[in-house]
Amino acid sequence: MQSLRWFGHSTFLITSDQGLRILTDPFGKDVPYPGIDVTVDVVTVSHQHFDHNAAEVVKGNPVVLEGVARKHSDFVKVDQTLKDTYFRTVKTFHDPERGAKRGLNAVFVMADAGTTVCHLGDLGHILDEETAREMGPVDVLLIPVGGYYTIGPAEAWGVVNRLKPRAVIPMHYKTPAVATWPIGPVEEFLKGKDKVRRVGGSELSLGKENLPESTEVFVLEPPARS
Repeated sequence: MQSLRWFGHSTFLITSDQGLRILTDPFGKDVPYPGIDVTVDVVTVSHQHFDHNAAEVVKGNPVVLEGVARKHSDFVKVDQTLKDTYFRTVKTFHDPERGAKRGLNAVFVMADAGTTVCHLGDLGHILDEETAREMGPVDVLLIPVGGYYTIGPAEAWGVVNRLKPRAVIPMHYKTPAVATWPIGPVEEFLKGKDKVRRVGGSELSLGKENLPESTEVFVLEPPARS
């Protein structure tokens, strides 16, 4: 991975070693972050909710990889390589009741020659050993931490401890842009933790050459509305 840029919520622009531009879970216009004004090659969609599936806002003619089908809400097994990046999905759920409340959720595992990035989407439960094994080794973990709709801080640390990624980037938490949403702030996830690096912006260069030796949290700043 060359770089990673956070647009807010669960939307990241990931640039692979060979320059493949991947956008994760794009949010629609009803989400009060600044608009997504980028041209990309690939869009990943973890599930079909308006704040995660707005592929139409993206410029260009990207390949759209849906982990949950738009029409029938079925899990989609993605298993393909685009340019230098291998994409695959792992079936999970949006709630702790195996999808009874909010349906399915797809974890996206994306690996180029140097780094494996895992985007958890709206994961709503602790990962069991079998699911973690299916996901495999992870270098960079993009994880929801705000609770209410997804796992909260305690559950998120349970996932981190099971997967043991080298870099953890929290997402899907309360910020000034979504101050009225019933999710918690990132500080609840960070409380009492030592290995935390506040990046001071929305972009981060993180590849195999500069990954930490052991798990470290990187906190990005979402862009503010002008």
